[in-house]
Amino acid sequence: MKFTIDDLLSSIAGVLKTKYPDNPIYISPNQQGIKVPCFFIFLMPSMITDEVGERYMRDLGIDVIFVQERNIANGYSEIYEVLDFLDSNLSVIPYSDGENEAIPIHTFENRSSIEDQELHYQFHVRQRVHIPQTSALMRVLEDSNVKIKDQ
Repeated sequence: MKFTIDDLLSSIAGVLKTKYPDNPIYISPNQQGIKVPCFFIFLMPSMITDEVGERYMRDLGIDVIFVQERNIANGYSEIYEVLDFLDSNLSVIPYSDGENEAIPIHTFENRSSIEDQELHYQFHVRQRVHIPQTSALMRVLEDSNVKIKDQ
């Protein structure tokens, strides 16, 4: 299965749609005329580290933001309800690339905060990926000018 950021964001949006099918989910930060309540999904600073062979560890930071009208009655109770849902359903994300059956991906360092009457639910996804070499090994050997010594 191929692991991409777009598929990860779509998988997270799929989890949100199970409970909140009428709430829009935005992935682009500069949305004009948004409909509230809604969700934003942003990529936070991330890291890629080398591992053995052609493998890499991708540590992706994700921020799911719940936005609603400001200064509404019982606004915080809605935020707490959303927080409970996110805590329960984003510890393991059913990841799908659209072609294969969904696989569970665990999240790490889950935390939440309420800033300016918006809920920020942040977590990390750590996934090992395999990126094949693009150069042919035989070509690399030929470029080395290695020859067998005559005896």
